[in-house]
Amino acid sequence: DVNHLSKTAGKTGFITARWDYVRPVYYQSKHTTLTVINPRGINAYQNVNLTGKVKNYKQGTILHVTRFAKHNLTTRYVLSNGQYITGNRKLVIMGTHKQPRYVLVKKSVNRYKTVNLRGINRHIKKGIRIKIKNYDFSYGHNVTKHSALRYHVAGGYITGNLKFIKPLN
Repeated sequence: DVNHLSKTAGKTGFITARWDYVRPVYYQSKHTTLTVINPRGINAYQNVNLTGKVKNYKQGTILHVTRFAKHNLTTRYVLSNGQYITGNRKLVIMGTHKQPRYVLVKKSVNRYKTVNLRGINRHIKKGIRIKIKNYDFSYGHNVTKHSALRYHVAGGYITGNLKFIKPLN
């Protein structure tokens, strides 16, 4: 199992190989641009084996790729500045994807302490515009539960449900 934080990590067994259900974790081809989707960002390195950390790119950063390199069974991308990044599709997504910078509250919502919406720490009224730090998903490492979009704002997390909020650029 590639998800090291799941209950099935390290276990072996049988799964389906149908393309409808399964995708490779690493991109296998060259893309000209990648967007960082990991909430903690991704690191750039000097070497193809991801040693010699140079920089951390935050979520939403658009990276320009010149070529890709193979290292063992994984794909690494070489940026225009010569640095190497991972090709893991849980951390980057191909293409340019604009991230919302603000949300407008359509119906009143609560702000919570955790991404799983535990511990209310503020009530936010309708019509308020809030700056987004980044986004994450509830139960992100749990394969048995469905996850929902959450926006990380100053002081906590709010729902990403479009009934309650409207993303703004």
